[in-house]
Amino acid sequence: MISYKYIFKSIYILLFFYFFSFNLFAQEDIGNVEVSPQNIVPEINEDEIIEKVTIQNDITNEIIIDDLPNDNPSWIGNLSLEEGGLGWNMWKGTDSSFAKILLEALPVDAPSPAMRDLAKRLLISEAYQPIAKKEDGLKALSPNGQPLEIIELDAKYLSLRFNKLASLGAKNELLDLSKSVPIENMVGELAKDAIYARLLSGETDQVCNEVIALSQRTNETYWRKALIVCQLILGKRDAALLSLELLLAELDSEDNFSELIYALADESNEIEFDQNSIYFKILIAVLPGKQLDKHRLSLDPAGLSVVAQNINLPWDIRMQVAEKAVLAGSLNSKYLGDLASQYKFDEEIFSRAASESHSMEGYKARTLLLQAAALNTSLIERARFLRLLLDSADKDLIFQVYAGVSMPILLTIKPRPDLIWFASSAARAAIAGGNYQLASEWISVLGKTIDLDYESSGSLLRLLPLIAISGEPLPSPFNREQATDVWSGLSDNFTRADKEKRASRLLVLLSAMGIESKIGVWKNIISINNLYVNEKIPSTALRYQLHDAARYNRIAEVVSISLIMLGSEGPSKSGLVTLNAVIRALRQVGLESDARKIAIEAAILYVN
Repeated sequence: MISYKYIFKSIYILLFFYFFSFNLFAQEDIGNVEVSPQNIVPEINEDEIIEKVTIQNDITNEIIIDDLPNDNPSWIGNLSLEEGGLGWNMWKGTDSSFAKILLEALPVDAPSPAMRDLAKRLLISEAYQPIAKKEDGLKALSPNGQPLEIIELDAKYLSLRFNKLASLGAKNELLDLSKSVPIENMVGELAKDAIYARLLSGETDQVCNEVIALSQRTNETYWRKALIVCQLILGKRDAALLSLELLLAELDSEDNFSELIYALADESNEIEFDQNSIYFKILIAVLPGKQLDKHRLSLDPAGLSVVAQNINLPWDIRMQVAEKAVLAGSLNSKYLGDLASQYKFDEEIFSRAASESHSMEGYKARTLLLQAAALNTSLIERARFLRLLLDSADKDLIFQVYAGVSMPILLTIKPRPDLIWFASSAARAAIAGGNYQLASEWISVLGKTIDLDYESSGSLLRLLPLIAISGEPLPSPFNREQATDVWSGLSDNFTRADKEKRASRLLVLLSAMGIESKIGVWKNIISINNLYVNEKIPSTALRYQLHDAARYNRIAEVVSISLIMLGSEGPSKSGLVTLNAVIRALRQVGLESDARKIAIEAAILYVN
């Protein structure tokens, strides 16, 4: 037994020395830089991987082929394809200089949650960055005849993306994106832009602490201005003015910044809205003062959201701004509902809420009706107040806002035949709020009385196009072809011109979503007065570029151009040429859900 033990020990020692000497031999050439590095990972043939996965796909559907890594440096993002990102190859085929043009033109103030969601995903998706276009022709030469080296600019455009996210009011996404940037890169101009973007999005407490610390270590003008801004935000007026005087003593002349600070510190009424000043946008949103209220309503979605949540400002201005912020998608509808519930009406007013609301400003009337609907324990009365609320919102073009705000109350009202007069409003609100199951239940109520009730029949016919656009099944016995008979569903209360406008819009949206109209339906819309129409349309070059980008699956380019074409007024006011091109392009690159949301926003105000 002992001899066997010695034999095993000897074998173990020999093996150890063998592998040790082999490792030394492998490392002999470490100091020789000419020696090619050993490839310890075998080469992977991308075509073979795809072929293997394709074979496996014939066996099981559980395997998904995603973008494969390549040598293209990262765009820096934190939204994966599975989480709703646009994919690693979203910029494939788009050169970096054109990508920058698109990002700079990206609208941030459109009253459209669908557009805001698309813009956010464009800005924070993880992806490969766009690459510079390779120019044909001769190389550039320096005066001495030597080739001129062209340094490719960074195509991550982080500063630009920080600013866009801040203006969109995407505070959390902005912070997460800034954290994704390696700390060694977050210096200089990029660090400054990140700080100001975070201030713009309303993250003042943490950022101002960072600014105060930074200003103690540097004498740069940029950071000294940031310190003055933070001192005003923190209510340190005298310290801000002293800091400004010290700064001006070192500058050659005053600038717009100093004029703004003096005007705000003195609570002047002479302040003019400055769309290009980030200092203006930051301070108008957070500083108190009635003289600033007129400017708060014109802020970007970020500023609107900050104002709505600023408890130091009067309820009235917060409520008005909150409606706009929800419409833009930068504020949750629940917050608006909570804010509305904070207003204290006299108890006796609720007994005559319907009549009292007629003499109030729109936002206050809607607050009263919302509270009345929530407090009333009668199902019929609750439905009555909700209908009045939705009608008021519809009149002021914010139906979508209160469709979301009133959803918790609407869910408490069970669809039933004696509420037929409320069914159309309820179904439309449910579709606008994305609750298609609830919409179907209310539509069923309408469908059961269609043969007996002329008004119910008209309401249902008006809803058919919207149901079809939303992608939901039509109630029996209707079919998709009948959903395109939009002329029959339009109210006789509309003028001929208005009916032509609404019918054309709905038919274009249906067609863009792949629901073609039945033969002859367009003929009813044509009259001698509508042979030509005035419509704002994007440039020919932009439209053709969108078509080209969709054809070759340049996803980020399609999204960017689509948002630019829809513009600051959003889908509800976009022209038909724009809507048709945008919705079809988005669907062509696989963004069916986004196309549908835009189509619903474009249609919802025209189905009433």
